[in-house]
Amino acid sequence: MPVVVRRPAAARRRRRAESNRMAVSFSADAASRGGGREFKRAKRALEHAPVPNASRAVAFVSPGEDIPGVDASEGVLRGHGTRTRATGVDDEETLVATTAGVVERVNKLVSVRALKSRYVPETGDVVIGRVASISGKRWLVDLNARQSGVLQLSAVHLPGNVQRRRNDVDELNMRGLYAEDDVVSAEVQSVYQDGAAALHTRSLKYGCLKRGQLVRVTANLVRRLPQHFHRLTIDDKGETVASGINDVEVLLGCNGFIWVGAPSGATAARGETDIRREPNDPVDDLIDQSGDEVHPQLRENISRVANAIRALAELYLPISPQALVDVAKASKEWGVPVKDMLGKGFLTRLLEREVEKRVNSSA
Repeated sequence: MPVVVRRPAAARRRRRAESNRMAVSFSADAASRGGGREFKRAKRALEHAPVPNASRAVAFVSPGEDIPGVDASEGVLRGHGTRTRATGVDDEETLVATTAGVVERVNKLVSVRALKSRYVPETGDVVIGRVASISGKRWLVDLNARQSGVLQLSAVHLPGNVQRRRNDVDELNMRGLYAEDDVVSAEVQSVYQDGAAALHTRSLKYGCLKRGQLVRVTANLVRRLPQHFHRLTIDDKGETVASGINDVEVLLGCNGFIWVGAPSGATAARGETDIRREPNDPVDDLIDQSGDEVHPQLRENISRVANAIRALAELYLPISPQALVDVAKASKEWGVPVKDMLGKGFLTRLLEREVEKRVNSSA
């Protein structure tokens, strides 16, 4: 019989500890190679990078910090997130922040907008929400605000574009228009006294959103633009351009909800006489030649743009159509798979490229 030689317990414990140390050191080296230290270094470089247009520079402040570029003796108006503090020199006062956020200045009104806060509705905002409940001839829509948005039955178009007063039959068929958990795009018609938003979908651009995914970011990263409905072309080369596979529809909601999906009638070119859109409009299916199925290449492009949004949100960079196209194309040029776009390596390269852009533009 073979003789089994057993090592002492101390030797086994010492060997196990050495293997654990080797595993820990290997994981640390792997993290550093993955961009851990480089990511922090690039982030510090971005914070100290020059801003091309100093008048539009974004100033971040923390609670108790003096607001830069503001002199309280100039007669400025104290807005939300600010307060005055005596300096102790000739009864002078300075303006300090009471919350962590971005400094905003409109003429003499200075305020601090919190980095992460609930969406505050304003009339005319384009928003995207999810239907939470249906009751009393209205839909309650989650808008990432302090209160749910209200979409009245009278604020939508009935099938067939029928113009008449809503009756009990229409109320019973409300789920045929928008059901629970449906993602809808709408516009803020007005704001109630309690802060709730009154929505409407009386436009060919608004309605139920399908064949895509919803991405949630901080509302402060989405700026109010003249146009919030965009069709982006991720790759303008190759034989698939004519088929529209490389076109991705992006709907930027002012409330921080962004819809990324297949092209639909919301971004299709239409005549000036087409001023209304019915729920589940058949024109939305004209572009899609395969029913509800999405082409695998189009599905990959949708995921790539969605991860580009998440990458910009992770770096707290403004989200705009041009920025999304640049990040998506850069990931393709660098050969980064969709699943690795949120890794430290790709984020580090994005930071380095942003620093290089700012340095070159300021030179």
